Amino acid sequence: MECVLFASRVLTVFFAINYMIPFLGLVPPHSAYYKIFAASAATFALRLHTRIQGQFAMNAQFVQRLVIEDAFHYLVYSVVFLMSAPISMAALPVTIYAALHACTFVTKILRETGHNLSLVPKLEQFTAHQTQNALGIIACSEIFLIPLLVSLIFSGQGSLFLPFAYYRFLSLRYASRRNPSTRQAFSQMRGSLQNVAGSPSCPGVISAFIYRAIDFISARAPPVM
Repeated sequence: MECVLFASRVLTVFFAINYMIPFLGLVPPHSAYYKIFAASAATFALRLHTRIQGQFAMNAQFVQRLVIEDAFHYLVYSVVFLMSAPISMAALPVTIYAALHACTFVTKILRETGHNLSLVPKLEQFTAHQTQNALGIIACSEIFLIPLLVSLIFSGQGSLFLPFAYYRFLSLRYASRRNPSTRQAFSQMRGSLQNVAGSPSCPGVISAFIYRAIDFISARAPPVM
């Protein structure tokens, strides 16, 4: 299963590179975009199957267990963008996750087989140092997608369904027990906005708007699952 997951993650990164660097010509950009999410959906479906150990049941307890899994969140994410018009920023989170996990798997294989041992510490160090930065980038890009999706509706390029489905995904990410990155990103943004609103140079109208926006969003923050 680990080898299959590795292959699907490598494919995700491969299609992302072809989408971002179209002159490579290996896969047409439009096709590459949707293949990113197809490979990503396969990855998270397999990961979810592993997490629930193949135990499927039609009851509330199983659904509750399913919803708290990060793999389920990103399976929903992948399917949502697989069915929508191309949005370049949407490919960033799943591509970064795929690259991180692929690096971890390569490091594990190199260590277990005893090949290129001089490379292993460098890969481990790189992964360890960059993981938190990568998770922060992922969380911020997921948050900034919300206004982008809303703007697409007004420009006639998006559907009404997409922001509502995405809001549900973002709520699940905020409530995640295993990965607090989204909560941390919201907290950091809230602190930054409060500093701006509290500045003497900030106009009263803008300050009041910022505080109302913070209160509105905070009131809708879901509890941690």
